[in-house]
Amino acid sequence: MKVFIWGMGLIGTSLGLRLRQAGYSVSGAVRSERSRNILQQLGFSDIVTDSESCLRALAECEILALGLNIADCFPVIDQVMAVPTLREKLIIFDMCSSKKQICDYMQRNYPDAAFVGCHPMAGKEKQGPEAAEASLFESSTVFLADFVAEPSARQRAARQAVTQLWATTGARTATVAADEHDRIMAHVSHGLHLAACLIARLSGRLDTEGLTASPAAGSYRDMTRIAESSGTMWSEITASNRNHVSAWLRDLGAEAKRLADNLDAGTADIAALFAEAKAARGRIMRT
Repeated sequence: MKVFIWGMGLIGTSLGLRLRQAGYSVSGAVRSERSRNILQQLGFSDIVTDSESCLRALAECEILALGLNIADCFPVIDQVMAVPTLREKLIIFDMCSSKKQICDYMQRNYPDAAFVGCHPMAGKEKQGPEAAEASLFESSTVFLADFVAEPSARQRAARQAVTQLWATTGARTATVAADEHDRIMAHVSHGLHLAACLIARLSGRLDTEGLTASPAAGSYRDMTRIAESSGTMWSEITASNRNHVSAWLRDLGAEAKRLADNLDAGTADIAALFAEAKAARGRIMRT
């Protein structure tokens, strides 16, 4: 099948590399000549940088994968859906980190579209096509979210095609309701990125200039690594899931206050805390 990836940063390029290995025909779009040059060096010859060229290229494709930030997906979807032949033939899926906003948009505006909401749980703190890896999705989870309560035969066929596409990357798929997906992400991804930033910023209050070596080791590195991610990208992700993320942050603050109060009172059971945390982590990680 011919796949067009509109937005070939880390995720889009990694997907393109793996699909190309699996025998898919892959073309795509980027904003800058710099990214286009990098993609050409990676072996992608059919890369365009303007909307008109994108629409022409899509006429030859069966699948459109959106590798864009969520705010950028909506005008692209509108452009594509405005072309009757593309609306009738294309399977479309996004790869955004939140699902309710885009699924609601599709249900409200294009309920007949062959659309599948997707979220691959893979990434890095580094961005751009130069950071891409064909193996990025290996053994990862890709969430799939319906945007209509009763999918049509065409929409069910689209889900099957997208499920098969992700299977070729080595990923496993899981179906989830859009709002439940976003609530889960607040706990296991979105909130954690903000917490990592708070931890790093709090440690920045330390005066370590007089030390001849860094005071931090593995625990600090592991807890703050994702604070090096793109702030622009995470601003959009947080905005698209603000209700669940703000609720999680309030819960985190309440837990931290309770622990601090117990420490002050001499009643904190740290051994029990670690035991409960280990068990909870095992349930989430399925270890």
